[in-house]
Amino acid sequence: MLFISLSSMYVFVGISLGIMLATVCRSQQQVLLTSFFINLPMVQTSGAISPIEAMPPFFQVLSLLNPLRHYITIVRGILLKGVGLDVLWIHVLALLGFAVVLLSISVSKFRNQLS
Repeated sequence: MLFISLSSMYVFVGISLGIMLATVCRSQQQVLLTSFFINLPMVQTSGAISPIEAMPPFFQVLSLLNPLRHYITIVRGILLKGVGLDVLWIHVLALLGFAVVLLSISVSKFRNQLS
């Protein structure tokens, strides 16, 4: 249940990011091209392909702003290590923060478009 609930939280973060892109960009083609410039660095700095410890210090700090890094840490913790919420709470709070910030930005941009 913990894995399913935290995975649904990450899906919510992804949806919030998509809604934000859709409200910022003017056309569907612009959203698609912009998502390439967002998704590739997110995957590269998430720790899924190469370990975060092998990255330069600048990118290690920058990866803290990556919601995928926190989700990868949660998935590894639950599925591989068998840890619970008592260990992963900081990453859960980070995902929740990303969801709230991205959704609030997209809602305010959408309301400005309607006005």
